[in-house]
Amino acid sequence: MFKQGMQANGVLELRIIRDGVLTDTRAPDYRVPAPGVEAYVIGRTDNNSSYEPDIDLALHGAQERGVSRRHAVLVRYKGLVQIIDLDSVNGTFINSKRLSPQIPYNLNSGDRLSLANLDLLITRMAEK
Repeated sequence: MFKQGMQANGVLELRIIRDGVLTDTRAPDYRVPAPGVEAYVIGRTDNNSSYEPDIDLALHGAQERGVSRRHAVLVRYKGLVQIIDLDSVNGTFINSKRLSPQIPYNLNSGDRLSLANLDLLITRMAEK
């Protein structure tokens, strides 16, 4: 069902997809150094909490789109990039397939990662 996964070297690039269209085709919305930190929490900030995720999607309408404050985590494990749903209310999806909570799934370049109703495109693992 899921592909083998891409190697965790270089920088992972994430792009926001809004209404089925990439927000900016020239530059990624987020660049995540894969070998630097072992895990990055993806979620959103809001006015009712002091919590700040490592990758904050609040500026992209995350709350209105159902993204949890601590929605999912990007991890580097055994040289691969993986995503784990953190028991989010509205779910995490890879290419429209819902992920089971607390289980790591490999990510690949070209995957559509959906956090509730907010879509991200995994564009590539670029060199630093």
